[in-house]
Amino acid sequence: MARTNAAMSLAALLDERFLKALAEPARVDIVRVLLLDGRADVAGIAEKLPQDRSVISRHLGALSAAGLVTMTKEGRHRFYELDGPAFVEKLGRLYEGAKALVGICCPSPIEGSR
Repeated sequence: MARTNAAMSLAALLDERFLKALAEPARVDIVRVLLLDGRADVAGIAEKLPQDRSVISRHLGALSAAGLVTMTKEGRHRFYELDGPAFVEKLGRLYEGAKALVGICCPSPIEGSR
């Protein structure tokens, strides 16, 4: 029963939007641009990447929905920034939860055979 509870708790930590956002290489490229350059609009990001502005906008929407990017409007322009604290918090929650539960729900096969 403890294994099942630990496995369910660990599965609940898997933030689908967060993981899905980072599973797309183009989104990881956008995160890199924002990390290196800081705040930018779609045109500024598109200058650094091979995708069209419309594709960049769609990916920014997914990153925003995952809580990794924030958007502010200034007139007709939208500027995007990586939400560093949210990014670290999501990674930390996943890491700490996995670290605490993995030994109960899914120990190493090598350790289990000893």
